[in-house]
Amino acid sequence: MQQPEALTQECRLEVGASSRLPVDGGDVLQPVDSDANKIDTKGLIMLSLLRLCSAWGERSINFAVYLFLVRIFPNTLLPASVYGFCVTGSGILFSGSVGGVIDKYNRLLVIRCATVGQKFSMGIIYAVLMAFFLTPLGRGSPDLVGPPLAAFVGVVISGAILKVSTVCSTICIERDWASTIGSDSSQRLTKLNTWLRRIVSMMTFQPVTLNRNIQDLLCDLLSPLFVSALSAGVSYSFTASFLVCMTGASFFLEMYLTGATYHRFPELWSDRTSEARNDAAPIVAPADARTTSWHHRLLNFINPRDIICDFEEFRKLPVFYTSLSIASIYLTVLSFDGTMLTFLKDAHHYTDPFIAGQRAVCTVAGLTGTLLFPIISSKLGLVRTGSWSIWFEFVCLIPVVVALYVGAPIGATHTPTWNAFLLFGGMAFSRIGLWIFDLTQLQILQESLESHPRKNRLTSFQYILQNIFDMTKYALTMGLARPSEFRWAGLVSVIAVFVGGLLYTFMYAWRVRGHIAPHWRWLAKFKIL
Repeated sequence: MQQPEALTQECRLEVGASSRLPVDGGDVLQPVDSDANKIDTKGLIMLSLLRLCSAWGERSINFAVYLFLVRIFPNTLLPASVYGFCVTGSGILFSGSVGGVIDKYNRLLVIRCATVGQKFSMGIIYAVLMAFFLTPLGRGSPDLVGPPLAAFVGVVISGAILKVSTVCSTICIERDWASTIGSDSSQRLTKLNTWLRRIVSMMTFQPVTLNRNIQDLLCDLLSPLFVSALSAGVSYSFTASFLVCMTGASFFLEMYLTGATYHRFPELWSDRTSEARNDAAPIVAPADARTTSWHHRLLNFINPRDIICDFEEFRKLPVFYTSLSIASIYLTVLSFDGTMLTFLKDAHHYTDPFIAGQRAVCTVAGLTGTLLFPIISSKLGLVRTGSWSIWFEFVCLIPVVVALYVGAPIGATHTPTWNAFLLFGGMAFSRIGLWIFDLTQLQILQESLESHPRKNRLTSFQYILQNIFDMTKYALTMGLARPSEFRWAGLVSVIAVFVGGLLYTFMYAWRVRGHIAPHWRWLAKFKIL
């Protein structure tokens, strides 16, 4: 079934502004000038180290804070869910404004402010959690009343600051810096997206995107193993104190790397005029602004009217449905986040090293996906690669849900081997599809908004959508706080991935390509898919 030619042509122009995005035949036009594809090796190493340091701290605290909360408040998903819900809500509230700040102000100033907020909030969280282990605050199984409640609120507020700072840092490096450096070449951008992302995800468990490539993979793989080795080999209190010291050392290193990387790539400071960024002159607020009350300044910073207008513009673009598709995947508990970590420890009594090891297996599977991405996208094109990857993820998650319902009674000290294989094996294989789809969607988004004057503001709306679905997940587990009810949240997660596949396939791929037939041309004759 063909769409009207005008609509198809419009979508093609929108998504593939410079003909770098494959539309129908799967062929990718390659740049002629090979010099344009070269990247400053030393600058790339500095950029990777910067993302590595930032991601290591982020992934470490994302694993450690839930690990500590499970230890302090056992037998319930509620504290972990409340923390995740509030932290994610802060991301929803301020992500749009963060994108506007990145578009408006000096790149170096913005990322350094984000680094200060990130490391300061990390230090507070570790210090408060360490107090639970070393003082009467955490003795026994404390209830959320009195001093324990006040301490927990401090952790939540610091987590909110950490979330906003992390979003700012991520958009700076993964979206703004990388897309600016690779703006002249699709191959150069692909190299950045693939190489950078692999590092970070070896230290957690998230999908892949631009600078998260190498750095994300290293962080996804190693940081949970590192934290679990400290907690199991020494103690939780020592782990918290050690991470405080490591956060301080990382702060000074990142402040140096931001400056070195920024000056290494002329594209980062030569593409913004003094009128747009005010780089040549200090930013001085008008006299009336300096006398305005703080809440008026906050409202001007958030500026809801501008945010709504920009979102309406973003919603009308074909690429919006790819953002909505990947955001729906965030409504999942079938990853090693805080709620599932709590479920695995409380319901099945898995040890910290075992959980960290399974996360590592899933991360290696995700690394495989990033290695396959350039090969598959060159053969199928970006649009087809996205379709195949998201449906592959959905199929792999089906046995995971089966494992939650069959053969694993809650509270059992021994879980059948076949059940654990379905649970962890299905999650591992699903990471391949997830990370390929994430890389695909990232590059589609980058190339679609490359020439837009407010590309970072529009990109931040994807973070808002992701945070909305992520917060919905925590709201779901707050209502299903008992470990025995976790299986229902798992079922909802698979349905969310299914809906994401439908959105990408029918609302984006069909509109861009004019059909949704798979790569094998002979199947298109029968109009099967």
